[in-house]
Amino acid sequence: MSMTQVAFLKKADLPNKIEIEKTIRELGYEFEILDDFENFYDVDGLECKINKQKTFFDIYFQEPKEITTDFDFIKKDLTDQDTVVSFNWGADFAAGASIGLISVVLIEKCNALIYYLDDEVAYSKEMLLADTPDFIKELEKQKKYAKQNQNTETTVLTENKGFWIRVKNLFK
Repeated sequence: MSMTQVAFLKKADLPNKIEIEKTIRELGYEFEILDDFENFYDVDGLECKINKQKTFFDIYFQEPKEITTDFDFIKKDLTDQDTVVSFNWGADFAAGASIGLISVVLIEKCNALIYYLDDEVAYSKEMLLADTPDFIKELEKQKKYAKQNQNTETTVLTENKGFWIRVKNLFK
């Protein structure tokens, strides 16, 4: 499953790497962008670390009409935004937390309008900040579960085995 969050903003207002990291750290999160870039606009993905957990997500820059053609509900909110930043990620809580916090920075520095395209809701800074602890909590659970299960073997069931052979394999 892939999720997309978008930020409508003025390209000229985009913060640089140092501004993004500094603002997120001021919010109380351990955050580092691992990629080296001069201009945020030049990236097509971002590798970063939040609370010591590495993550990666795709970033696309588009013109607003490329998004509003399919998502008409956004048009009424737009004023002078000339760029859309799309963040795409899968079931990765570190990515979700990072994208939410970067979106907070974009609201603060660029007066960005933030939307999660699947639910047709505009997200405020307060809403994003309220969601971040939930992402972090799930991330910690995920890390704890992975650590607990690092020495267990995974049984892979293949389709070509009969039912009884698969059941027997479960009890080996």
